[in-house]
Amino acid sequence: MRKLLLFLFFSGITIFGSYGQDIQIFNSENLLIPDNTVIKVYGNPSDGEIKSLLWIKNAGLRELSINVNKEVIQKVSESSNSFYWGSYIEQNEVSTFSLSLSPNQLSNDFSALYSPNLSKGTSQIKYSFYDKNNPQISTSVIFEFITDHSPNSLEGEAKMTLSNAYPNPAESMVYFDYTLQNQILEAKIIIRTLLGSIVAEHNLEGLQGKASINVEDLIEGIYFYSLVVESDIKLTKKLIVKH
Repeated sequence: MRKLLLFLFFSGITIFGSYGQDIQIFNSENLLIPDNTVIKVYGNPSDGEIKSLLWIKNAGLRELSINVNKEVIQKVSESSNSFYWGSYIEQNEVSTFSLSLSPNQLSNDFSALYSPNLSKGTSQIKYSFYDKNNPQISTSVIFEFITDHSPNSLEGEAKMTLSNAYPNPAESMVYFDYTLQNQILEAKIIIRTLLGSIVAEHNLEGLQGKASINVEDLIEGIYFYSLVVESDIKLTKKLIVKH
């Protein structure tokens, strides 16, 4: 009897473990996102709406009816958040719409939406995707929206400017015009994925000039570029790569 109970116990673990693989999440770079991954999304308080797209896949053997649950872990008081799911913008904690996905079907019907409303700070929002008929089949992702800079963060810092990236969308090369202060020891431009991984960077030399970064090898999608001055991020904006 004891051996039988142990067998059933471990079998239950195996079955439960397989549930989490039935729903998979991918980012715009077609990279699989593990369960409970934290995705850092950078923006500015003056941004009207920050949008981050995810792809949801039914990796199981039967059709799933997928719902979304939103949990606000930490929120900047003035900010607001919602999500787009199955042609609906949802303000509630649980989606009112269930999206049916056949085995191996991939959907781009989810976007996390965040409005800073001119507020600085960090908000954490967890989204869980689960089968309506069997909630044990689920996976989650946590968005960390970071808006740490004032709407005019470079204003007031004399002689320090950074132009918008151009062209944007960028196909092979992207350019920036910049002006720095005399006392700055180190400055660079970095490009991050939606997950926060640095995929390119360029050290700025001289008090002014034109920086160029090759993005030809980057996968098409949405990125963020930042001006980093002596390890301090001064400005972050969105960059689109489209080949």
